[in-house]
Amino acid sequence: MSSSDVQVQGSNDWSIASKLSTVTAGYYKDSFISCFAQKPAKRSSLIHRGYYVRAKAMHYIFEKFLSQYAKSQIISFGAGFDTSFFMLRQQGYTQCQYVEIDFPDVVAKKWQLIKNHPYCAELAAEKNAYQLVAADLRNLPSLTKLLFEELSLNPLLPSLLISECAITYMDETSSSKLIEWCAGTFSNAVFAVYEQIRPSDGFGRVMQQHFIQLSIPLLSLPIYPNQECQRNRYLRRGWSSCEIYDINEFVRQLVPLDELNRMRKLEIFDEYEGFNEKCSHYVILTAAKGICTTPLPPKEQEIKDNLFVTTNPISWQLKESSIQRYGQAGCPSLVDGSMWIVGGFGARPQGHGRLDDLIRVHRDGTIELQLKNKRLARMYHSLHLIEPNSRLVIYGGRTHPAMALGDVGFIDIKNNETEWLEGQPENGWPEPRWRHASSIIPPCGIFVGGGCGRQNNPLTDCWVMRVLPVSKSETPSVNWEPFVSLPSGRHSATASYWQNLIVISGGLDKSEMTSQPQLLVSNTGYSSSSQQEWIEPEWHGPPPIPRYSHQALITADNRLILVGGISTCHTNSPGVCVIDLLKWTCVEYTLPIQDIKQPVILASFNAQLGEEEKDGTKILCWGGGSPCFSFGTHLNNVFVEIKI
Repeated sequence: MSSSDVQVQGSNDWSIASKLSTVTAGYYKDSFISCFAQKPAKRSSLIHRGYYVRAKAMHYIFEKFLSQYAKSQIISFGAGFDTSFFMLRQQGYTQCQYVEIDFPDVVAKKWQLIKNHPYCAELAAEKNAYQLVAADLRNLPSLTKLLFEELSLNPLLPSLLISECAITYMDETSSSKLIEWCAGTFSNAVFAVYEQIRPSDGFGRVMQQHFIQLSIPLLSLPIYPNQECQRNRYLRRGWSSCEIYDINEFVRQLVPLDELNRMRKLEIFDEYEGFNEKCSHYVILTAAKGICTTPLPPKEQEIKDNLFVTTNPISWQLKESSIQRYGQAGCPSLVDGSMWIVGGFGARPQGHGRLDDLIRVHRDGTIELQLKNKRLARMYHSLHLIEPNSRLVIYGGRTHPAMALGDVGFIDIKNNETEWLEGQPENGWPEPRWRHASSIIPPCGIFVGGGCGRQNNPLTDCWVMRVLPVSKSETPSVNWEPFVSLPSGRHSATASYWQNLIVISGGLDKSEMTSQPQLLVSNTGYSSSSQQEWIEPEWHGPPPIPRYSHQALITADNRLILVGGISTCHTNSPGVCVIDLLKWTCVEYTLPIQDIKQPVILASFNAQLGEEEKDGTKILCWGGGSPCFSFGTHLNNVFVEIKI
């Protein structure tokens, strides 16, 4: 047995402990999982959600297949300690013969665990119900003999073949031969696959590197990197039909809303970026032949007219940076082009955690520590510079997803002094929030809109914070003025001020999908001829790709530039979108293919415009990253110069 085979077996142990933690937290029911998890461990809510959607996808396949073909065969390749046979038997599916195949050591351990639990042993002992066998999936003659001579399977009977994160570890030649062998051997069959895609963006590189470090690289992933390649792989190897969904699509189209709402209430959650990235990098695929049809239905027709340029017209440079954090707030200095950054989650000497510092970042990447203050240790807040008193204004954020903040902090950047104001909604202040959109309204106003509230719900209310003029020695004060509410709640959006207008872009809505419409515009209402009213622009051409956790920049020539972010409904990671605010047209540009040794995730970061150059616009991106499911937390260790 190779060292990689041993590591694959080790991934089974981690996975089964994660499934037990997910079941214990109430995400789905599995009364057998505790029989096979030898080392229980408490996982994070992000891990729970990831294993929940994986279970929902596989349960969906089983239900659809067995409702059509009750008398059938199920063959699970690389089954590990999976409990599907026992759950299906408990649910009354008694006419299907279930075969599990794995490494000899895994098979021996699983048989012992089954024997240790009488109910499992009783179900497994039923005649023609369950076979758990060892085999090498790369040796097809031996596999043929095992299944049809020793186990007496029927190649004509409707058969469900399963690879749940299994054949992805095989070399491409062997896994493709297995796919083709299955199509040629079983006359009426469905092949169901749950595995990874999209290796070339930031999250994909982190994902790849994780499996490489475990010595179990995803050997087929670079050859079949997207949905189209995966689909063609099966159609060209003997399967007559194939449907494929990434897990964001599966959740949006095939999981009932009431079930999603139940799941979302189980735990406090604020790792949307990591969850949506995980879901966009995994697929559920079903290929079918003979009398069998794919359990997955044809996908709803999605809008595909976004002008998503694939010739990489933008270039970027990555330069080493110690700003390793995400969820921070930032704003540019009005004097020297530097950037003020405060708080966020990142690297500390004692490990990852919330950061309590204010730093000044210069365009060459050098950093000055301005001050440290425990009240700065927050995430997803806002920061703006109010002139003429040279004060930075911090608003909102959170310490924990159950602890929204509603205070206002003033930092005197000349004297490094910090003062705080607090108020309650009953006294005319907004509800505490984080992940809100905000923008300066010159000279001394700050727009605040939407965000996450105390109940982790997307907010609709909008406000303008008026910073009242005081002398340099006095404590500032604020006055909150209500602004017209958004049509629906959203968080993780951006707000930009342009020609007496507020432009809201992107965000996530209450269904945890990228908000529609993508852009909303309102007059500030501070001139006699205007009133506050949110309207959707009339686009001349395709609208922007839906995104959230991005950055928005206004240029002097009336362009709105959206940078990075996460999309729940597009098959590529958002790059840079350039919007002409006078014509309401936009063009999308992709980011370069990334280096696996230096991945960049442009989410929860800061961006600013660099100096205008003859050959394009320069954008500087600082910080950013994301929790990356079970692959660890990724913090960008570079700052990015993008040139359009």
